[in-house]
Amino acid sequence: MAWGQSAHTTLGNDHSLRINSNGILGIAINDLELASFSAGTSNAFLRQAGLWITAKDEQGKYHTAVQRIASKDSFDFWPGPIDTLTGQTGDINKWDNVYTISQEDIAYHLAHFMDNGYLASDQIMNWPAEGNSGFSKYLAPFIDFNLDGSYTPKDGDYPAIKGDKAVYCIFNDINDEHTASFGAGLGIEVQMLAYTYSESNAIYLEYFIINRRPRIYSDVKIGFFLDGECGLRTDNYAGTLEQYPQTIFVHNGDEEDEGFFMNDLPFVGVVFLNENLAQSISFTDGSGKNGKPQVNTDFIRYSQGMWRDSTPLTYGKSGTETGDKTPYIFAQSSLNNDKIWTETSEMNNLGARTILGITDEPILSPRGYIKRNFAIISGTTSSTESFKAEIKQKASSASQFWKATNNTRLVYQPEVHNIYPNPSNGSFTITNLTKNSEIFIIDSQGVTVFSKSYFESSNYTCNVSIAIGVYQISIRTNNRISHQPLLIAN
Repeated sequence: MAWGQSAHTTLGNDHSLRINSNGILGIAINDLELASFSAGTSNAFLRQAGLWITAKDEQGKYHTAVQRIASKDSFDFWPGPIDTLTGQTGDINKWDNVYTISQEDIAYHLAHFMDNGYLASDQIMNWPAEGNSGFSKYLAPFIDFNLDGSYTPKDGDYPAIKGDKAVYCIFNDINDEHTASFGAGLGIEVQMLAYTYSESNAIYLEYFIINRRPRIYSDVKIGFFLDGECGLRTDNYAGTLEQYPQTIFVHNGDEEDEGFFMNDLPFVGVVFLNENLAQSISFTDGSGKNGKPQVNTDFIRYSQGMWRDSTPLTYGKSGTETGDKTPYIFAQSSLNNDKIWTETSEMNNLGARTILGITDEPILSPRGYIKRNFAIISGTTSSTESFKAEIKQKASSASQFWKATNNTRLVYQPEVHNIYPNPSNGSFTITNLTKNSEIFIIDSQGVTVFSKSYFESSNYTCNVSIAIGVYQISIRTNNRISHQPLLIAN
């Protein structure tokens, strides 16, 4: 039911993207109306977007968790974390929230928290930094200013975010039966940070997908779908940049977007930032083999890059005819120009398009995690001939900016510690340490499993042998403590 998960906010500069408390992007979940627009207009770039996950358990049974909703109250995800001891979910009403914060909010708090009579803002006070009862001890990352191991804003603690503005959500897929994909749940908790920079028009998304069930999943597909609106929904095409910058997109397919963007032809895309795009497939709003999914097997087959009737995606036309099997639909960045495949050149029928990009993960272990980073791009162009160049330029810019800021920008203030690689197999480097720094690695129950103090170099390579899972790493330097997720994989 939509009741209990009605909270939402918007984020973005040129594109005002709606973010719902259960992680679904774009759409108003209470009435399925459009809710994400080109800034200052009622012209929509997209209808909805989000995660599309399938995996097999030890018995070979598929599990699905999909954020696409086809009707009111059809959900696979609900707000709140999962209890690490009992496997129960948090109270939806309590966790029905999208936590918004900006660097400006943080700077004001740091400048005034010691003032007499100062009261921290709701954004600072309500940051979900810590779980309680059996939930993970630390949830949203924060800076522990007073070194007490707890989130206490009155003593100077504050959220640790990326970007200039950020939105944090936490949600799970086991609060109720899945009425979006109609499949069995996985038992995953997802922590999402959406954020923007003033220097970039992209909207960045970071997901930590945590397995809270005592089962091993294989053949894991982590997909991201994009249901394009692009003004007039019925005159669209879809496409894939299968080489850098790997991107799926929907764009206006003819020379005018009647009634909406008009001569400024719209497009919207999703850039895959930290994992290779393995497959892509697109479907229409129709009922054919490439139509919208109706039953659970449809969701599974699309995640495998197949059509609803289990036939493979083939090169040419709409991808549904007899021909050579291919992994990417409407692939437009091939080095071999003879193999560039566009809907425009094929003269496909215009219509609604939803496109799904898929990444592979061989195993998701108990207490294990998967991290994914994406960027949503959007814009307009003057003609159908310039779409590819415009989309590639926007995608490249978003990818390059993410790489630069993810590695070098001062995201956490005043003390910055970059941890890489993260995820890792237990060997990782921490930057910006001093001789008096201290490191603590803490598991989901609050137990310290590793500690280290005194460092001869500002960069320290840590080699720890601990179980696969999601940890918090607390770093104390110069009378500051930062708490950040640390992800251990094979």
